[in-house]
Amino acid sequence: MRFIPIVIVIGIASASPAFAADRMTDRDVKNLVSRVEDGRDRFDNALDNNLKRQIVRGPGGEVNVDNFLNDFQESIDKLEKRLTPEYAASAEVATVLRQASAIDRFFKQQPPGTKGESEWNRLATDLKTLATAYGAEFPLAEGAPVRRMGDGEVAKAAEQISKSAEQLKKSLDGELKKTPSVDKQTRESIVGEADQLSKDAKSLRDRVKDSKPSSAEAEQLIARASKMQGIFAGRQLPASMGVWGGLSARLRDLASAFRVQWPTT
Repeated sequence: MRFIPIVIVIGIASASPAFAADRMTDRDVKNLVSRVEDGRDRFDNALDNNLKRQIVRGPGGEVNVDNFLNDFQESIDKLEKRLTPEYAASAEVATVLRQASAIDRFFKQQPPGTKGESEWNRLATDLKTLATAYGAEFPLAEGAPVRRMGDGEVAKAAEQISKSAEQLKKSLDGELKKTPSVDKQTRESIVGEADQLSKDAKSLRDRVKDSKPSSAEAEQLIARASKMQGIFAGRQLPASMGVWGGLSARLRDLASAFRVQWPTT
């Protein structure tokens, strides 16, 4: 009977988080940015010349629409060049979204049926997808954060989690052997969960490095980590708890890449 609290805690904490959609890979984002660029060109070509001479207020002040669209193009070009597996170009995406939001506000002030409206509506759909990939919404609110972990960052985080889980496995095994209230079967079960956590992280790392869909692997990793978190409730495992603290911080970052909140308790 003395082992029941551990089993109950683990069971309660094992519910899987809900994943709304798969995380976009760098390849997906690059393709999306290319669509945004094509959409900008179609929108530009569809606009009436008189409208292009009007003034739009953007992040850098007032400028005519034609010049603003040229600045918008330059920002998209810079984004395409900077986006790599090691750099997610969050700052560049923020600039593109801020400029596009200014255009969106300007265009909504025009009469229905204005030339270019249909082209803008289609472009806005891709801009909304881009914003979502970076944890934001389009149109972009003033001061809203724009942040995405690139494939390289996610793979590195998963690798670090795998190594930390191996450390946790060894630490738990040593501390639980010294805990009289935990029998061998329970200890091996808990240590086995830490071992599987390391393997889950490696599976996620490999999927991300291969640019494959990875939401299921991330869900499995976070669910197992949530399960592991319950082990520490009300127990004196100082060494293992120290390892878990660093591991938990990395898990929180990884969860954010898949737009899932890592539980704090």
